[in-house]
Amino acid sequence: MRKIIVILVGFLLVSGCKDEIENPQISFPEKGVIIANQGNFGWGEGTLSLYNPIDKTVQNDVFQSVNNQSLGNVFQSISQIGDSYFFVINNSGKIIITDSSYAQTDKIEGLTSPRYLYQVSNTKAYVTDLYADAISVIDLDQNQVTHTIPVNGWSERAVIKNQVFWFTASETNQIYGIDILTDRVIDSIQVASFPESIIIDNSNQLWVLCRGDEDVQEKAALLRINETDESVDLQINIDETPTNLVFDQSDDILYYISEGVWSVKTNNSVPSLFCDGEGKTFYCLGIQPENGDLYVSDVKDFVSRSAVLRYDKQGILVDEFYAGIISGDFFFL
Repeated sequence: MRKIIVILVGFLLVSGCKDEIENPQISFPEKGVIIANQGNFGWGEGTLSLYNPIDKTVQNDVFQSVNNQSLGNVFQSISQIGDSYFFVINNSGKIIITDSSYAQTDKIEGLTSPRYLYQVSNTKAYVTDLYADAISVIDLDQNQVTHTIPVNGWSERAVIKNQVFWFTASETNQIYGIDILTDRVIDSIQVASFPESIIIDNSNQLWVLCRGDEDVQEKAALLRINETDESVDLQINIDETPTNLVFDQSDDILYYISEGVWSVKTNNSVPSLFCDGEGKTFYCLGIQPENGDLYVSDVKDFVSRSAVLRYDKQGILVDEFYAGIISGDFFFL
């Protein structure tokens, strides 16, 4: 079922971790984290935050400071192609393109409810979508939608493997593969209900995180797909609804949110609790590729500004800071 949560603006409660720097001059760290803050649905208040892990400073409302305008309604995700950033604005049906200083240079319109943008060739990108029943094909030279690929309902996360674009079809129990040369759906694999996230491990195997379906009493699960025959050769059942599967390539470890943050080694089938989420509302997860630091957002009551917690590989809290409302995506520079 497609669900959009309409959230009323409430009282902003801020305590327990440091706020952003007061200097209005924007600095641009070479190594850092860009954070997409969705904002409350319908209020057009998506914002961009920058975090510098070296000096542990955070700058909020960066796009608005640079461009003197807001991003739009529900800042969903971030992608980078060359020196340009692509900011996917879900409920506004557009993608804003900026340079490396976050100044807007172009935009892509004509989208329905875009979720994530993936570059599939030097001149082409695909955009998954919540409501369009299609994946949009983007001409990266013109920054325009050229055509769409019909799919079955809500398309969400994706990976590219052997020239095939594998994406989760969240209203089904399938993942589908698109030939990136022909823009045609050529394959599908049955998984579990509500596939949400997908990754490729170091052995070139697909892993799919499925949220499950309480209506048919089907549990959530983490699945591994056999590379040879595309069957599910490992299923790890999960008690609580999971989200945000990410992969630490250096250590072959999968992480996901299920109330707390859990880890699973790719050669093991037993999840371990990485950090407890008691008293928090964990929402988004990201891994710094260079050192394996794990970032997780606590969106609290969905109307207050999110706290972002940064852990090292041993699960020790390194830092905690405030970003914007509903921090929903991390992009690592």
